[in-house]
Amino acid sequence: MRLDRKQLAQSATVRALQVRRRAGCPFWEPICVYDIAARLGIEVRFFDSPSMEGVYCASASPTVIVSSLRPPGRQAFTCAHEIGHHEFGHGDQFDELVEQRSEDRRYNTQEFQADCFAGALLMPEVVVRRGFSLRSMDPTTAPPESFYIIATWLGVGYTTLVHHMRSALGLIAPARADALLRHRPLALRSAILGRECREHLVVADLQWHGRAIDLQVGDLVRLPAGAGIEGRCVEELERQCASVFARAAAPGLGRATAAEAGWSAYLRVSRKNYAGRSTYRFEEEADDAE
Repeated sequence: MRLDRKQLAQSATVRALQVRRRAGCPFWEPICVYDIAARLGIEVRFFDSPSMEGVYCASASPTVIVSSLRPPGRQAFTCAHEIGHHEFGHGDQFDELVEQRSEDRRYNTQEFQADCFAGALLMPEVVVRRGFSLRSMDPTTAPPESFYIIATWLGVGYTTLVHHMRSALGLIAPARADALLRHRPLALRSAILGRECREHLVVADLQWHGRAIDLQVGDLVRLPAGAGIEGRCVEELERQCASVFARAAAPGLGRATAAEAGWSAYLRVSRKNYAGRSTYRFEEEADDAE
């Protein structure tokens, strides 16, 4: 018997929570989906294709391929989507760009189930609620900049979070979601930074726990006040009373620490539009002088 969409969504949510448990990830923390894939024995590769979102290859060595040319939040959702295909045994899948997806493909039950799985894996209700609670925010009244901050903490796109909170979680009303969606990420980044910001911006506050701060070369990051930076992968740009702004400078690993607040987080930087195996995305580049 064909399952209806409500049953498909419920089964996807249950499976996503089971995957978190199998991967040893707490239900209340944000995750890095590529780390989850590695723990599940799924290889992730980035490929510089402008025509696809992602690919799932079902074999003895399951592989997910993600377009390296998409925004970071979209890449993470695509990877989670392909893991959903893996979990439900959908077989080989080729997912074209969302905006180019045919009507038959868009309403395909397997695609719907994989999308629900991705949302539940990256944005389970307990994590979303906790993200707002930790920051003393109410999603029914919080400004759009707050949604952007929590989206970067979760590793997803701003619009993806708003849609998920409206449609899947029911945490905000449709009218509230529509009002939030009138704010574009570019304008929100600029408002947070205090100047025009066309770069990807990650906002890491004192409530950032549960995963590393992942960046691509050229990305900007806002760190807590007084934060110091260890390593060469991220360089400080500006130090203000309330925050420290920095830029991802080179592939590699580092650490940000706000000692007085008892806070720290690892920094991981990959090349811009990195193509290759996910395992190697943070490897430092060879020094040409050597």
